[in-house]
Amino acid sequence: MNFCGRERRKGFTMRRTTRKIKAGSVEIGGDAPVSVQGMTKVPTGDVLGILKEFRRMISSGAEIIRVAVLNPGDAETIPVLKKSFDVPVVADIHYLPELALLSMRKGADKIRINPYNMQKKYIRDIIKEAKISGIPIRIGINSGSVKIKGTLAGSLVHSALDTLKFFQDRDFHDIVLSLKTPDVRDTLETYRKISEACDYPLHLGITEAGRGLLAESKSILGIGALLLEGIGDTIRVSLTEPSSREIEMGKAILQSAGLRRFGPEIISCPTCGRTRVDIFSVLSMVEREIRKLGKRHPGIKKMKIAVMGCSVNGPGEAKQADIGIAGGEGKFALFKKGTIIGTYGQDEIVGKLIGEIKKTF
Repeated sequence: MNFCGRERRKGFTMRRTTRKIKAGSVEIGGDAPVSVQGMTKVPTGDVLGILKEFRRMISSGAEIIRVAVLNPGDAETIPVLKKSFDVPVVADIHYLPELALLSMRKGADKIRINPYNMQKKYIRDIIKEAKISGIPIRIGINSGSVKIKGTLAGSLVHSALDTLKFFQDRDFHDIVLSLKTPDVRDTLETYRKISEACDYPLHLGITEAGRGLLAESKSILGIGALLLEGIGDTIRVSLTEPSSREIEMGKAILQSAGLRRFGPEIISCPTCGRTRVDIFSVLSMVEREIRKLGKRHPGIKKMKIAVMGCSVNGPGEAKQADIGIAGGEGKFALFKKGTIIGTYGQDEIVGKLIGEIKKTF
């Protein structure tokens, strides 16, 4: 078994050193950026439906998309997707090994299998085909599919290492590994253990998280904590919500962790009894104008913009922002890097802010 260390990257955090594999045009692991992926929610055989969902997911920022393959008809959709989009297509296979073989032959860029719902004699055939086709395999083990002996984390890691040995004995190393549970603490413990035991790239996620605030919080805590520890090479947020929402949350987690930048960061105060301006409408206008600017000036995604409601949360607390505004008694101060450069009424402040931002391009 290969052991791994940590290295500091970009002065931010210690990132786990992993092998690098390639799914289509997207690299996973090594020095590649942590990628955002999602899974479609319509039947894969519904060609019109899945094409529509792919477009939504790609528009939201999906970098890898996984589809469920339940029958040969589903596999027939893979070449249609490959012809229509550049994003890598991952075939998700359970129980029926022949579907894994068919999906690879139809052009899947990667396959995902759970080795605990297939007999090993069939997995040998999958490994052989993947080697011939040059296709990586995600070994996706969930907490519900392993026998628990001792702790859940220990059982998952033991199962993963046993499976990895089976693949390594057949000289197959183009592997991405995931060990998912619905529980945040179990997930953290499991990934910490496996990250010290092998150097394969890790796919992060909280499985069966549900929907709403609790589900989103579980995903943010579980995925985010691991990323901040330098663990994780690709992520999928799993929610009982539209797939595009999963992608948006995944991007937000990566940007919040300081690992990727997908758009400008607008920081704003929560408001309180000190607020004497309509910060909510001003913030809405700023957001709208920034979205427009982003379409013409991609460089804006590197900016941090502050919208503050009073002098307490004004230039002082927002010194880290590149530019911002702070409300007073019916008027706003415009500042750069904490230094006030002008004072304007509420009806003109957004225009002045956007004008200053445009000067940077």
